[in-house]
Amino acid sequence: MNNPFAIFKETNSSHWGDAGLWLAYNLIGSLAPLWLGYFILKSFSRDPTLAGFSQHGEFAIYTAAMIASAFYTANRVALPGFNLRQIFVLMSFVLILLAIGSFVAVSTAFMDPTSLLTINQDFVRRVTITSFLISVVLAFFVTVLDNARLTPDPVNIVNSQQKKLSDEFDNLGENNG
Repeated sequence: MNNPFAIFKETNSSHWGDAGLWLAYNLIGSLAPLWLGYFILKSFSRDPTLAGFSQHGEFAIYTAAMIASAFYTANRVALPGFNLRQIFVLMSFVLILLAIGSFVAVSTAFMDPTSLLTINQDFVRRVTITSFLISVVLAFFVTVLDNARLTPDPVNIVNSQQKKLSDEFDNLGENNG
C-alpha cells in the first residue's frame, strides 16, 4: 500500500469531527485525575510535575482505558467495511499487554517495603506515556473508521462501485487475451 492514509478515503469531515469530539470527552474524563490533581496541588502551592503523575505507571491505566474501546470496536469481526481491522486489533492487543505488564511491574515493585526489586521509574514513565499517546492516536483512527462504516456516503459508494466495475471491464480483455 503506497499511501498509508488511503484507508481513510471513505471518510468525510463529519466522521473526523465526531471522532474529535469523542476524543475530547475521553481525554478530559480519563485524564481528570491528572489535570484536577495538578489544579489541587497548585492550589496548595505545590509544584506538580508530569514525572510526579507518571512515575508509578499511572499512564498504563490510562492506556488500557483508552485502548479498550478501540480494541472492542476493531475486533467486531462480524461487521463488514472496517479497513485494516486486523492491524488495529493486533496493535490494540499489544498496547493492552504492554499496559498490563507495566502496571504489574510497578505494582509488584512497590507492594512490599522490603522488596528486592528496583523499578526503573524513568523507563516506565517513558514507556507508559508513549503507549498512552499511541493508544490515543489508534483509538481516534479506529473511531473515525467506525464512524465512516456506520454512516456511509452513498455518492462515494456509487462512485467507488462504478470505478471498480469500469476497472473490471477494462481488465476483462486482458484476462482473455
